[in-house]
Amino acid sequence: MCLTRYFNITFGLWLLIFMGILYSLTKDSVCALEITSHIKNYYVARDSSVTLNCEFVLESENLGYTEIEWNIVPSDRQQDDEIIIWYTGGVLYSNLYEPLKNRVHFASPDPQDGDASLRILDLKLTDMGTYQCKVKRLPEFGMKNFNLFVMERPSTPVCYIDGEAEEGNNLRMKCRSSQGTPPLDYNWSKANGNKMLPQSAFVDTKAGDLYLRKITESDTGTYRCVVVSLVGMEVCEVTLSSPLNRTSPQTINNEVCEVTLSSPLNRTSPQTINNGSGTTAAIVISIIVMIILIITVIRVIICYRRKRMEKCLAMKY
Repeated sequence: MCLTRYFNITFGLWLLIFMGILYSLTKDSVCALEITSHIKNYYVARDSSVTLNCEFVLESENLGYTEIEWNIVPSDRQQDDEIIIWYTGGVLYSNLYEPLKNRVHFASPDPQDGDASLRILDLKLTDMGTYQCKVKRLPEFGMKNFNLFVMERPSTPVCYIDGEAEEGNNLRMKCRSSQGTPPLDYNWSKANGNKMLPQSAFVDTKAGDLYLRKITESDTGTYRCVVVSLVGMEVCEVTLSSPLNRTSPQTINNEVCEVTLSSPLNRTSPQTINNGSGTTAAIVISIIVMIILIITVIRVIICYRRKRMEKCLAMKY
């Protein structure tokens, strides 16, 4: 009997403790302050404005005063957070962070009513970072971080044709934006007609180049380039005029001549000279050689006969 009674008491105590813990957990989960904003990353252009959304839900039975605090979280966690703006007991403390002085305020005129969103004006590249929203109404507490990326808009691009637009040749059009925070994407289309590029066209979306193969009159018209980033877009146009340049036969002959002249020239040997002055010189030289040969032969014959006559006279006497 005693053992049964002891067991019942022990079991009852454990059951009471378990129910207390369960009630406590249930009460905390119901009464916990919830920040309902879902956007975590904000991509915004320089010189524009942004609202970091921090909406929250409180228990209606909680009648304590609300405290709201916005901080900048340093990348080096060993450093302390920088307080930007603070609302407590119905009193607002702003301009607490010098780099954002006169550029931040709450989006709602009464942030304790459930909207603690922060408005930042005239954004600078140095405003990029992690911002933290804290909301307290004791015993409730909620906190959430937001990442702000301040980026440079792409500048108005320059469009131009690279090279000569000759029918049948390949052609490249270029589109260049000198400013803008990467990534930048370039897209080309035709500004007139059905706006479809020729079937043989190829676009390098990273470099901004449009390639057209073996262009024809059907490829002429105005082409549009759009450069796009996470915070903006800009446009430029370039016209491929009609009619296209056509290569004439004379131009082809001239080009062949230029190529031939640029290579090592063949040297003409004396035997290949075949004009009027060369023929005359050859005839004159041949005649002179023949005359010299005839004179030489005559002299040899005369000499020979003279010697023979002298020999005969010597034998006679």
